[in-house]
Amino acid sequence: MFVPPRISDPPLTRRRFLAFAAATAAAGAAGCDLGVPSLPGYPFTLGVASGDPLHDRVVLWTRLAPDPLAADGLGGMPNAAVPVYYEIASDEGFRSNVRVGGVMAYPELAHSVHVDVDGLEPGRWYHYRFWAPGYHTSPAGRTRTLPAPGDAPASFRMASATCQQYSNGHYTSHVALAAEDLDLVVFLGDYIYEGGNSGPVRSHGGPRIRDLAGYRNRYALYKSDPNLQESHRAFPWVVTWDDHEVSDNYAGDFSGSTAMETGTFLALRAAAYRAWYEHMPVRLPPPTDASLRIHRQLAIGNLAAIFVLDTRQYRTRQECGIGSEGIPCAGFPSPDGDMLGTEQEAWLLAGLGASTARWNVLAQQVQFSPKPLGSFLSFDAWDGYPLARERITSRLRAREERNTVILTGDLHASVVSWVPGTPPGPPSSYGDPVASEFLATGMSSGQLDPAAHAVLEIGYRSLPNMVNYEALWHGYVRHEIGREIWRADYRSVETVAESTSPVFTSASFEVERGDLVPRRL
Repeated sequence: MFVPPRISDPPLTRRRFLAFAAATAAAGAAGCDLGVPSLPGYPFTLGVASGDPLHDRVVLWTRLAPDPLAADGLGGMPNAAVPVYYEIASDEGFRSNVRVGGVMAYPELAHSVHVDVDGLEPGRWYHYRFWAPGYHTSPAGRTRTLPAPGDAPASFRMASATCQQYSNGHYTSHVALAAEDLDLVVFLGDYIYEGGNSGPVRSHGGPRIRDLAGYRNRYALYKSDPNLQESHRAFPWVVTWDDHEVSDNYAGDFSGSTAMETGTFLALRAAAYRAWYEHMPVRLPPPTDASLRIHRQLAIGNLAAIFVLDTRQYRTRQECGIGSEGIPCAGFPSPDGDMLGTEQEAWLLAGLGASTARWNVLAQQVQFSPKPLGSFLSFDAWDGYPLARERITSRLRAREERNTVILTGDLHASVVSWVPGTPPGPPSSYGDPVASEFLATGMSSGQLDPAAHAVLEIGYRSLPNMVNYEALWHGYVRHEIGREIWRADYRSVETVAESTSPVFTSASFEVERGDLVPRRL
């Protein structure tokens, strides 16, 4: 697969940048050829984004796509590399530019660009935008660097969000999210859904995805939504994936709910990972095959260490059933059952052991704390991998400080709980908490009907570690991380059936560092 070359040209000055942009526009109008492909229309239809902030740098993203849903998945672009220019400034009017530069957008990567802008100041806001030949200007975005290592910020505000099935509803949750006062958004997976046309509100516009063009066009469809674009423009994002970016309930090289031969599925997974990379603001190399390491760590000064996990790529197959369909089977749990894979698990355990942050945060996909009935009907979550979970809780028990918070998605429900420190067993055996878990509901994805919700609510509330369960609203979780107190506000919208909706706080919780039992406010 294609790997773009490193750009070794000297930095582009603002004068050179503006002169070249003006020259390409004039040359195009005069019918001259400067060796720069002309674009058939406005190229920034998918907006802009920033992500993976550090204390001195951030990744800026865009993709050139004049015809974003072109059948070949190439966005209506010519089969040629195209120069793209960026500027990042300390002011909204771009009068005080900090960096101006140029990169190439290659057809092999769907003319997406990932610019890792360094030399920035810690803990401050910046504004950015892109330019393309023909003097096309992108919308402006806003981004923020993290506090410097060793800094001791009094607080940090971020949101966790997940599960935004386009066909199930409008992105009213993103309207609310973009209006929040945040430093960061952490997206926990299911950015797209791979299924076909059906949906109560909108259409996916095509059948189940089977190839790279299909994945590219599904991302283009989602990213064409102006509300999603607005929340990307408002804050930097840290993104991980779950299953629907590839195939429902997939596990490693097993295709999950869609029966598929292993080689065929790995080819599909390679296409899915490539399209994910092409559309996410991530500091990663482009994938060259069916693998892509996405687990990584971020530091918010000494306030919090965020461990971004991947619970799909390296896991073993669900032992007793696909997804939530199954009952405990002979030999469960297998000693070989693994959720994170050997390398990622060792990386996480070492990171937790070495961390001196006030809070340790696991940003991951599926419910970590026990569900009602344990592994029964829950083989896709951590209940289906109890020995792998125990290796992590064992490390958390060994820590002198109780300061771990787990951020989770996947379930399309709001669940607040604490994680028992004992090995898997009946609720009566639960030990002291070793972590808190805040599970975000879906931004727009489908939910249970009220009758099923009532039954599950009874089961969840029967668990001694369960603080709250609710599956009637869509939205996200707003977190305010303090030195001693972590506050989580569940922000909910009244409807996703309409394009606009009021937003409200459906529940609020606090966790005290050293205690970890969430308290409802």
